[in-house]
Amino acid sequence: MIRQIGFALSDLAGLAYYWYRTRSAKRGMDARITRHDYGPHRRQYFLLAEPAGAGREEERPWAVYLHGGAWTFGTPDSFLPAARPWLAAGYRVILPSYRRPPLVNLEDIVADCRAAITEAATLARETGRPLGPVQVAGISAGGHLAAVLALHPEWWSAAGWPRCPKQTLLFAAPLDLDLLRPGLLFGKYPAISPCAGPGPDRDSEWLLIHGDRDGMVAQQHSLRFAHHLRRAGARVQSVTIPGGGHLDAGRWTYDEDDANAALIADFIHRGVPVPPGEA
Repeated sequence: MIRQIGFALSDLAGLAYYWYRTRSAKRGMDARITRHDYGPHRRQYFLLAEPAGAGREEERPWAVYLHGGAWTFGTPDSFLPAARPWLAAGYRVILPSYRRPPLVNLEDIVADCRAAITEAATLARETGRPLGPVQVAGISAGGHLAAVLALHPEWWSAAGWPRCPKQTLLFAAPLDLDLLRPGLLFGKYPAISPCAGPGPDRDSEWLLIHGDRDGMVAQQHSLRFAHHLRRAGARVQSVTIPGGGHLDAGRWTYDEDDANAALIADFIHRGVPVPPGEA
């Protein structure tokens, strides 16, 4: 316990630098960003990030990226640099916002995420943007939400997507709610605890990245979930950041030279359809 507290204090000490680098990366982005509401609450919206020169009718892959912040803090606007690797690969990127505790609970937040992908599919059809392959990703609390969405292909069909995500990227995510405290709170949601939820599709592919000195979300979350995925027959790559804290799992969002940036970019590029005749 004392060791974990020490890791957490180290994570907190790095926040100022993390946000400084994130803001700097955001200023340098060359992308078209639009905001779209999916509900009446001021936090029920998503950002759609597209490559600056993308035409509406161009066939492009999609990504959904869910930001971190303990389900309570942060906005898609603040975490916008996370979209950069997908934009560089030609993706359209959806970054949802959602309502916050204590006015809503975790099940409500998951419902907001489902509403966001439903509205995004509607927007795509109404504006002539073809709905292609989709990846889903998230960091910290957003990684939890991304995993829940990825484990429910039927939600994507109901939302109007022609395909469900086959590739998911999770960074320092709380994936076993049984490990979180207070147990009386998080134990109420077994249906949305990825480690206790439905197994993944056997043809799905997952990339999990987690530091072994994470003071906010212990690496045990990713290790347990990787085991859950492998038992179901999914393809899993679980990467440990040696000596890495919570923020180290997100340094790729602003630093192209991060140790895992190339690995992440390669995973993202594998989701880009190969043009006919080039396979």
